[in-house]
Amino acid sequence: MTPARWALLLATGASFASSVVLNKTLIGDLPSITLAASRVLLALPFCLLALLLSGARLPRDRADRRTTFLVSLGVIVVPYCALAIGQQTIASGLSGILYSTMPLFTLLAAHLMLPDEKLGARKLLGIVVGMGGVVAVIGPGLLAGLGGHVFGELVTLLGPLAYALATVLLRRARHLDPIGLTAGLFLSAALILLPLALIVDRPWQLDFDASILVRLLALALVGTILPAVLNYLLLQRVGATRASISMFLMPLFAIGFGALFLGERLGAGAFVGLALILVASRLVTHAPSAPRARGAEPQRQR
Repeated sequence: MTPARWALLLATGASFASSVVLNKTLIGDLPSITLAASRVLLALPFCLLALLLSGARLPRDRADRRTTFLVSLGVIVVPYCALAIGQQTIASGLSGILYSTMPLFTLLAAHLMLPDEKLGARKLLGIVVGMGGVVAVIGPGLLAGLGGHVFGELVTLLGPLAYALATVLLRRARHLDPIGLTAGLFLSAALILLPLALIVDRPWQLDFDASILVRLLALALVGTILPAVLNYLLLQRVGATRASISMFLMPLFAIGFGALFLGERLGAGAFVGLALILVASRLVTHAPSAPRARGAEPQRQR
C-alpha cells in the first residue's frame, strides 16, 4: 500500500480508539443509556445534513426499513450501551482489545449463517486463536470468581458480537445508498434509545455542565462521525480485507490513549490476549498470493 493509504489506515484505527477513550471520560457523569442516547442524538443532525446535501434518500421499502432497524440494533444500540455499561468497571484500553474481536465474530457468524461464506481451515484456526485471546484477557477474573470486572468484560463483548451479526444482515442492504443507510441507522437508534433513556434514567434530573457537553460533542464528532467517514474512505481505497486491519490496530491506540490521557495500566493477561488476537487477525485476513507460472518475470511497478 502507498504511504497515503497507510496513513488513512492508521487514522481510522486511531479514530475508532478515540471513541472508547472519550466514552470512558463520561462514565460517572451520565447514566449508561443516557450516554448512548446522547451520542446518537448529537451525531444524528450531521447524518441528516449529509443526507440533505448528497440528495440521497432514507430506506423506503418495508423490507429495507426492517433491515435498517435490525442493523441499527446491532451496530449502534447494543454496542453503545454495552460499551457504556462495561466501562463502568474496565479500562478503555481493555475495551479496545475486546472490540478488536469484531472481525473474528463476523467471520464466524457468516460461516454459521450464510451458506456461501464457509471458512477454510486457516480462518477457522484464526478464530480459535482469537477466542483464546479473549480467554486470556478475561481468564484471571474467571478464576477469581464472577465479579464486577468480569461482568464488565462480558457485557462489553456483547458489542462486537452484535456488530458482527448486524454485519451479516447488512448483506441485504447492499443496494442501499451508504449515506441514506447511515442516516437511517442513526434515526432508528435515536427512536429506540431516546424513549429508553427517558424512562430508565430520567435525564432531566441530571446536572449537565459545559465540560460534559464538550466531551459529548467530541464523542459525537471525533469518536462517532469521523470513524464512519474514514472507514468508508478506507473501504473505497483498499477494500474490505485490508480495511479490517484498522480494527486490529484500534486496541494499540486505545491502550496508548488510555495510558496517556487517563493514566490506565493493563495487566499481563490483557497483552497476552492482544497478541493472540493480532495473530488471529493475520490468519483470517491474509490472502495468499496466487502462484506465478514457472519462468514468468515479476511485473515492474509503473
